[in-house]
Amino acid sequence: MDRHDVTEKGFSGFLVLWFAVFILFLLTGCTAHVTKNISEKLDQDALYKSFSVKLEDLSSRSKCNAPPTVKIVNIENRVEDYETLQNPPATGVINPKEMMDSVCLYLKNGFEKNSIKSDDQSSKVIQVKMEDLKSVAGVWTFGSYFKLELIIPETKFTKFYEAKDNSAHGYAAPAYAIHSVTRQIIEDPAIQDYILCR
Repeated sequence: MDRHDVTEKGFSGFLVLWFAVFILFLLTGCTAHVTKNISEKLDQDALYKSFSVKLEDLSSRSKCNAPPTVKIVNIENRVEDYETLQNPPATGVINPKEMMDSVCLYLKNGFEKNSIKSDDQSSKVIQVKMEDLKSVAGVWTFGSYFKLELIIPETKFTKFYEAKDNSAHGYAAPAYAIHSVTRQIIEDPAIQDYILCR
């Protein structure tokens, strides 16, 4: 056997091995933790500008005795991996509690941009927990869906808020849907009436 035959057989063996590894990867896929990736896309200034959010001084309509405040509480307690991103063969998972920590921060900052301060001592308490967060890869974009449950313990008010959005970037799509849900909450007359004592 000459040197050329040995080189050719070695190269063929390498190709077979590479192909086998590739097929195994396709069959098993891989899982990535994407909580931090999605949270980093929750850039308040960038998203508010991108979505042309019109800010309003909600405090000017308050009938409370003191400047209006709100306490946002994350009551999501799931910490196990939650599948959120489907981009075969890859899968993205989040920690629901940590994801909702980021959503709560985004919501708090949203209220503050509308002149309602976030205060852990406030008597106006709003609890939130994640119902679902899913993103699926399409041909050119990722479609995302976010749903949360909001509870006001004082009045027993409960409501689900949800939104769908898409983006060419897998982590931006859920951030867009989260943004939309937080704006629905801030703009909801029932929530404003509660916080503003009306």
